[in-house]
Amino acid sequence: MSSSHNLSSVETLLIANRERGRRTTRAISERIKVLKRIKFYIDTLDAGGILRRYFVMNGFDGALAVMGIIVGSYMTRALNPRFIVGASIGASIAMAVSGFVGAFITERAERLREIKELERSLFTSLDKSVLKQAVNMITLLAAVIDAIAPLLFALISITPFVLSMWSLLPVEIAFYSSLTIICLLLFSLGALLARISDENLLKYGLYMLTSGLAVSILGLLLGGVL
Repeated sequence: MSSSHNLSSVETLLIANRERGRRTTRAISERIKVLKRIKFYIDTLDAGGILRRYFVMNGFDGALAVMGIIVGSYMTRALNPRFIVGASIGASIAMAVSGFVGAFITERAERLREIKELERSLFTSLDKSVLKQAVNMITLLAAVIDAIAPLLFALISITPFVLSMWSLLPVEIAFYSSLTIICLLLFSLGALLARISDENLLKYGLYMLTSGLAVSILGLLLGGVL
């Protein structure tokens, strides 16, 4: 009796595991389909370039905004980790919301204008076309990228100050560590642009890095005067 009960329990467990595996497989399959459809929409509108530009421009803005907060805190002799983290997160959230709304409205207006011009040329409605679906998806995707980029770069940049808040890192080390991380992020953005345009990685990386170094050096010089 006990042996039969144990066998039944094992069979039930195996059936449950198989069903769980099927659900997982279906979920993965659905995600792959969604990703393929998004790629199809990007290719349809040739939107890869504009999406990359949104990511680079707003990532650049997020990193420089945090650098400005950090250097400004240094200038005023107020290197308070809690203030820097709070101000950076607040600024990045503001940029994320502004970026999402601005990109969504702007991109949608431009794409709809193109569709309406095409409708006038074809003398037909494209409301239910693949092109209209692609416009809706790319508009949303552009807005999401515009929002996430500054938030992501800002959060990475303030990591040392988060550690300093928890007394895991001295504030002076957090200051120089954050500046170093930001410079590396800026250089990486330049390298990404160079790879896209098939140009010299070092040259483009230094272009982006120079802007960050200019902010740092100017702030440090002013901090020594004030």
